[in-house]
Parts: sequence; structure tokens; C-alpha cells
Amino acid sequence: MTITDKYPITLKERLELGPEEQVFEGSLEEFAALVEACEYPVEYEQGKIIAMSIASDNHERVVANLLGALFIAFKGYKEFIRYGSNRHIYLPEFQCAYSPDASVVKGEPEAFEYAAGKTANLNPWLLVEVLSESTRDKDLGRKLPRYKKMESVQHILYIEQDVALLTLHYRIEEDPTRWASVDYNRLEQSFELAGKAVALADIYENIEFAPAK
Repeated sequence: MTITDKYPITLKERLELGPEEQVFEGSLEEFAALVEACEYPVEYEQGKIIAMSIASDNHERVVANLLGALFIAFKGYKEFIRYGSNRHIYLPEFQCAYSPDASVVKGEPEAFEYAAGKTANLNPWLLVEVLSESTRDKDLGRKLPRYKKMESVQHILYIEQDVALLTLHYRIEEDPTRWASVDYNRLEQSFELAGKAVALADIYENIEFAPAK
């Protein structure tokens, strides 16, 4: 049985399964082949291939704005290398390959090769997830504690897409085994990454917020 027989390949086939994430049994090798062949984003978790849900318009606007803000913040600083969601992060301890909405590596990237020519980063410094109803439980319940286990990770950013609210988790410098977090919920606020300010107003530029309840 080929990869095209076992899994949906086209975006049309994926959409026919519904908007929620779809989970299939599969090996890391099959995941690597699917990454090469399919038209939609996938992740891997301990023998399971996850066909990601289709992102909303707001989600993609926030991601685009964020990548632009990170470009401005780190422009001229060659040690900070920025990535979008097509670059997977591999967590050897948990045998997971995740595709955060954005990531930053500080210094030289370290790669894990899960198939010939297919690699994922092992040493992210910043990880970013834009939250949605379909991914919230996984992003906060499984990904967050696993991300915190990666020694290279110093910052984890979670961004709401329908309301101005983001949470920055950061490793405590005096005790790297511990983490703290702070919420930002006003557009005039900004937060710092390696001493460089990132404004909420830039991240939420042209975002249509959900009506207040």
C-alpha cells in the first residue's frame, strides 16, 4: 500500500474529512513521505500522524503579522534565525514532530533527519502557537509541557486570534528548571524578546476581533 492509498493527499481530500484535526496510525517514515506529498500541514506524535485543521483567515493574518514583527525585531541580528510553520520541530524525548506557527533558533540550527533530505530543528529558542478552538487543548495540554522540556527553548508564545490576548512563557534565568508567564491584553502594550520590543498592535494589525460577549 502506497502513501497515497493510506492517507489523504490533496487539500480537497483533507477537507472532505471535516474541519477538525484527523488522526491516523503511522510511522515516522510514513510521516516523512506524507510531508513530501500532501497539500496540507501534518504533525507526528508517537506513532500517530495528525492532519492539521484548516487555519482561519484571522489565524493566517496573525501569523503573517507576527513573522513581520519578528523580522523587524531581529533585523541585523544574524544569530536569530526565523522560521514559519513549514519547518518542523522534532522532540526526541517524546518522538514528536510539531509545526509551530513560528519559531526562532538562536545560533546554529541543529537538525534531526527523519528521512533522506527531510529534517526538523532540534534547538528552537522561541516557539509560537496561534490558538484556535480546534487546537487549543493540544497546544496547551500536550505541546506546552513538552516544549518546556526542550533545553534550548527560552520563550513560548501563545496568541489568541479573535481577541487581543497573548501569553508569553519564559524560562527563569536564575533557575532554568522553572518557568513563569505574563499576559498582554492591550494593543498599546509590547513585550520583549532578547531585549527587543514586539508590539501587540503590530501582531493584531487588520485583525477583526470577535464581538464581546
